[in-house]
Parts: sequence; C-alpha cells; structure tokens
Amino acid sequence: MNILNTRLEIYSILRDLFKNAWAIFMAALMGLMSIYILTNSVYSPEYTASATLVINAKSSSSGAYSLFNLSAEMSNVISRVIVEPAVQEKAIEVLGVDEFDGKLTAKVHDDTNFMSLSVTSDSPQKAYELLRAVIEAYPQVSDTVFDNVVINVLRMPEVPHSPSNKITTGNRILIAGACAVAVAAIIVVFSILRDTVKDEEDFKNKLEAKLIGTVPHERKHFSIQEKLQGKNKSLVLHNNAFISLTFVENYHKIAAKIEHIHRRKGSKVFAVTSVAENEGKSTTAANIAISLADRGHRVILVDLDCRKPALFKVFDKTVGEKSELSNLMNKKITPTEFRLKRYKQSSLYLALNSEPYPEYGDCIESGELKKVIKGFEAQVDYVILDTAPIVADAFVTDIVKMVDQTIMVVRTDTAFSADINDAVATIKEVGGHIAGCILNDTYPEFTFFAMSGVGDTGFAYGARYGKYGKSNKYGKYGKYSRYENPRESGDSKK
Repeated sequence: MNILNTRLEIYSILRDLFKNAWAIFMAALMGLMSIYILTNSVYSPEYTASATLVINAKSSSSGAYSLFNLSAEMSNVISRVIVEPAVQEKAIEVLGVDEFDGKLTAKVHDDTNFMSLSVTSDSPQKAYELLRAVIEAYPQVSDTVFDNVVINVLRMPEVPHSPSNKITTGNRILIAGACAVAVAAIIVVFSILRDTVKDEEDFKNKLEAKLIGTVPHERKHFSIQEKLQGKNKSLVLHNNAFISLTFVENYHKIAAKIEHIHRRKGSKVFAVTSVAENEGKSTTAANIAISLADRGHRVILVDLDCRKPALFKVFDKTVGEKSELSNLMNKKITPTEFRLKRYKQSSLYLALNSEPYPEYGDCIESGELKKVIKGFEAQVDYVILDTAPIVADAFVTDIVKMVDQTIMVVRTDTAFSADINDAVATIKEVGGHIAGCILNDTYPEFTFFAMSGVGDTGFAYGARYGKYGKSNKYGKYGKYSRYENPRESGDSKK
C-alpha cells in the first residue's frame, strides 16, 4: 500500500465507526470496569484535615499598607517553616506517639496573609489529631524564631467525612470517555489506511481497469423499524418507486456504454461478477438488463450463481420445473420445453434457478453450459450472466472464457484494491475480456444519515458464503473452490 496515496474519505470513516460502535461502547465499559477493579483492589483511601490560619505582623511604626505586605511576606516564610521536621517532632510529643504518620502541607493564598494548613493520612481521625497537634506545637517553635508574628486560627480543623483522593463520577466518565475515544481513533486510523477503493478518485489511482460507470448509494430502509426488522427495499428499476432519478440515470448511462461496446466489438454476452460477495453484483446485473430492455433490446438475464441463486428473489419470481435453469443444463428438459420468465411486459426474459445447483461444474466441463448460452445468444440482442463472486467459485474463470465481455462490480470500501487488480489480471490470463468495472455504492454528496451499505441483492437470504477452496491464485483467501452445501446446512427450497 502506498501511504502517500491515502485519502480521507468521510463516509468510509463514518461507516466504520457505525459498524464498530459496539467496540467503542465496550472500550468505555472496560474503562469503567478497570476503575472499579482498581478501586476495590489497589486503591487506598486518604483523608485530609484542613485549617485556615491568619498570619499578622505585630504593630510598628509602619503604615497599614506596609504592615499588610509584611504579613504576606511572613506568611510565605512561615509556610516553609511549619512543615519542617522540628514542628512534626513537637507534634509527636504532644500526641505521645512514635511517628508522624501523615503528610503535612502548607499553602499561602496568593497576595494574602491567609495560610491553609492540612494533614493527609490513611485515617480521618488520625489526620484530624495530627493537624490539631501541629497547630498546638507550632508556637513552641515559632516563638523562638519569630517574635514579631501573631498566628491566629481562622477555621478550626474538623474530622474529614470522605476520602480526599476518591474517584468522582466525573473522573469515571472522563476515563470511560478517554477509552472510547482511543478505540474510535484506532478505528479511524485503520479506516484511512485500509487499501480499498473508497471513491472514483481512489479507483483511478489504485485499479488497473476501466471505469464503465458509478452507482450512487440508495437507502434500503425508510424507517428505523424496517432496518431493525431487516426489511430491505428492492433496488431493481421499476420495482421501487422511491429509487432516485440519479440512480436510474446512471444505469442508463452504463447501458449506453454497453451498447457502444456492442457496436464497436460485436459483443452480445456479458458476465457480471465481483471479487467478493455482497458487492451488489446481482442487483447490478438485473438493472443493466432492465435498462437495456428499456432501450428497446431483447435481453435474457441468466442466473449462473448456481451455488447461491438470488435473481428469483430479486424479481420475486416463482420458478417452475420447466423454468428451472438447472433442469435445462442437466438435460432434464429440452431447450424447446424450457420456459423463460418474462419481466412484466418488457423485452427482458429471465433464466432463473430457485435452488442451488452445485453440480453445474459438470455442465461446464461437458460443454453443455456453453451450448445453453449460445442458444440464448441466438434468440436476443444481449445475454447478461450473473455469476458467483470470482473468489467464491473456481468455475467463474471458466465462464468468463465463454462470454464476450466481463464486467466487474466493485463496491466502495469492500474488497482490497490489490485483490481487485489480481482478479482482473486472472480473467485476462485465462483468455477473458474485461469491459471494465462498475463502482457501486458511491456517495457523491455528504449526508450524515446515509451510512449503511448496499447489499448484494437487497434480501437477507440464508447464510453467507462459507469456507472456500483454492481458486487459481486466490489461495490466500482460504478455501474458495467449494460453496457450503445448502442441503447439508439446512437450506431448503423457498
């Protein structure tokens, strides 16, 4: 990572603080618990008894102002003398004890002849008795040294009722706040230094790929209750009346660029993939297909994320036996029997799976999947394939070789930029063609409450991708070559 290219992106920081609010709260709680433990195990209470003395110089021929100045000067001298060991020894004799078990301090108030005298000890009664002894014993010492000073007690000492070194509620709050701020600062530093793509500027600086278009962030919840209940609004065009015009227009711009690629290179079949899960791949593929259909093209959208199919949920479609794509791939039904699902009254047709089909790799190796794609290609203007994340399924690299162009969906602040570059390089190495990337979930303008991210499909469905096997050069991610078997994990047909 190049530290010099690190940029401050406020949304990334806010999202991280929001997602890790629990850690900040736990840090504050741990601070309070630490104080409690120290208070009950290490802390030793101390008690301070105090008295106020008035130091006056004896009358002379000097004026009143000069007499006051002399009294103030003598107060400073006496404050140093009264804490000397000789005074403490006299106090011990007065009490009849072996040692002066306390700390004696004296402080003169600025520009006055008032002196605060205090004794701190581990017992309130002991602090009080030691201070009384000092006040009683001091004249025995001072009279032999200062014969022109009168010391009067303005406020007599009292037995202290509470420790002078107690940890107050304000101190507890301060310490807890300091712990929370420290953890928040660590989160902010890691957020800034994390080598992900946070905005368009980061994309240009970090990725070795072309940017086809950007998709702005859209809210998936319209109330706190919906967010707590996990009720996500679909971000599919024409299915959500609350989608912003900018969101729609950006997809139309992306569709226009795909048309340009088609005119220039004759490309008809496009695979849509991503590096990791939950980058908005399925929603992006669906909206590209809808936008192309809106522009007058006949389009087939194919769900080839066969281990975690999602498009049937995106479009809220019930898939029958003759519309199940896996039945066509494994030859349970013939191409003439297979029925595409039409999206509303548009020219978009859907080839869906409602259940995982982990054996689809056999169809790739036998060439059956390629025949299916070719059959679709012959019927329409565009074929859009929604594949699995490239690090989640080793067969994605086989699929990208069958298509004309591959589009990579990059969600802001999700996958590491080095991993995205590796994925692009891998697609090129296996013979695929990269049309470019779509930067998803961008924040063009700052709004404080738009901090939560966009999911892959907008639906909470089942578990996340499990442990993956090795997929080409992606061994460092863990096991990527196999999804978790949904039948074994308890998933059922929905």
